[in-house]
Amino acid sequence: MTFDTRESSRYSGAPITLYLIRGAENETADVPLGPFAFCDGETDIVRPILDSEGNSVDTTFHPWPIKKSDLSHDGTLDKSDLTVSMALGSEMDTLFLAYPPSQVVNLTIFEGHVGDAVTVGNFPAVWLGRITSGAYKDNELDLSCVPVSTSIKRPGLRRNYQLGCPHALYDATSCGASKAAATVTRETVSVVRNVITMDVSLGATYAQYVGGLLEWANSDTGQKELRTISAVHPAGLVITVRGAGRGLAPGTTLSVIRGCNRQMSGCNQHIDSVAGGSNIRNYGGQPFIPLENPLSQKSQFY
Repeated sequence: MTFDTRESSRYSGAPITLYLIRGAENETADVPLGPFAFCDGETDIVRPILDSEGNSVDTTFHPWPIKKSDLSHDGTLDKSDLTVSMALGSEMDTLFLAYPPSQVVNLTIFEGHVGDAVTVGNFPAVWLGRITSGAYKDNELDLSCVPVSTSIKRPGLRRNYQLGCPHALYDATSCGASKAAATVTRETVSVVRNVITMDVSLGATYAQYVGGLLEWANSDTGQKELRTISAVHPAGLVITVRGAGRGLAPGTTLSVIRGCNRQMSGCNQHIDSVAGGSNIRNYGGQPFIPLENPLSQKSQFY
């Protein structure tokens, strides 16, 4: 029997749902996140899925106590946010513990019927999106999920008439600053929650790293972890990051990436990734906005 026949039947339907959770395919992490595959049936189900290179790979969906909220079928995807609840005890337990993953976590839901041959046609994808957060309630993990349409409809960045630079730091199409030139390598000496002590100081210009990034490979999973640097303590040996230092242990190699104050002084400290030299030619702000209007009235905005 086919999927359409089961769906239109009054009595022969035996629905089953498959959940595929994995990191975004465009991530540059050396160790990918997942895939984690679950189903709400009683036995394993093997369904082919496409990997990051477009190859079909048979994936086993293991039985697990898992459920989802109702899907909305009103002609649009505006109200199709989901909550997926699953019992604790799986490898998903620590994924959102204390701090969300550094990678984007995608969720694909397939639906089919028990007794049908497990094919792409009989178990089609019915929902695609990403997991934004996780909450632990009693003995369950609740995952908040939004559809892929939210990214499509999200308004893009708009450049305003402003003093500061609006470009995304190190973006190749706008900022143009060299990330490699702004990165230094250090080694972890000690970790206390989100405070990391390094083996070598960042030097006299340590203040430039505030607002930058700290990258390392998780010592447990090998996946890339990424945190924003919120403070650099005097002498440049101790830094504080936003979020827990998950998988960070003494001896771990760190990539410390310089930040930017979004002013011309900060842009001058970066190197143009294409032309070399100062990156000031790519500055996106308007630093010469007059502070007085033609009526000689002081601008209240600057």
